[in-house]
Amino acid sequence: MLLKRNLEFYTDGSCSTKTEMGGWAAICIENGDIIDTQQGYEPYTTNNRMEIYAVLSAMENIDTIETTRVNITIYTDSAYVANCFNQGWYKSWLKNGWRTADKQPVKNQDLWTRLIALYIKNAARFTIQFVKVAAHRDNKWNNYVDLLAQKNRKKLEEIQ
Repeated sequence: MLLKRNLEFYTDGSCSTKTEMGGWAAICIENGDIIDTQQGYEPYTTNNRMEIYAVLSAMENIDTIETTRVNITIYTDSAYVANCFNQGWYKSWLKNGWRTADKQPVKNQDLWTRLIALYIKNAARFTIQFVKVAAHRDNKWNNYVDLLAQKNRKKLEEIQ
């Protein structure tokens, strides 16, 4: 009998409201070890965009997995991202023509469309769950990706 793999992705974004420079990071953990790290930065952005981008990067990584016997957990400290999937916001957005419950256009639609398309595709192949974690607390992996995201933001600030 083939065992299922359990992959954990920790994601985080960072953005300075003063400089509008942002960074993001995502790591993949298997059996307690980091097996992949993805990170980057973007100028003139928002924290929400960086949070989404980190999860998008994780989802792109998931999309490359060839086997179907995988349980995936994505940890994020962003209620915005976790609630989109756990509370099904994306289903309403799609049904309402990318409008929120109060009829406003969905912010960050360019990233959301990519992320949601990959989520729908991958959810058909894997068990995927989103877990909201507390930011800046005692979760070592969340703290680690937070440091990576901040480091990327600061790197961008230095070159601007």
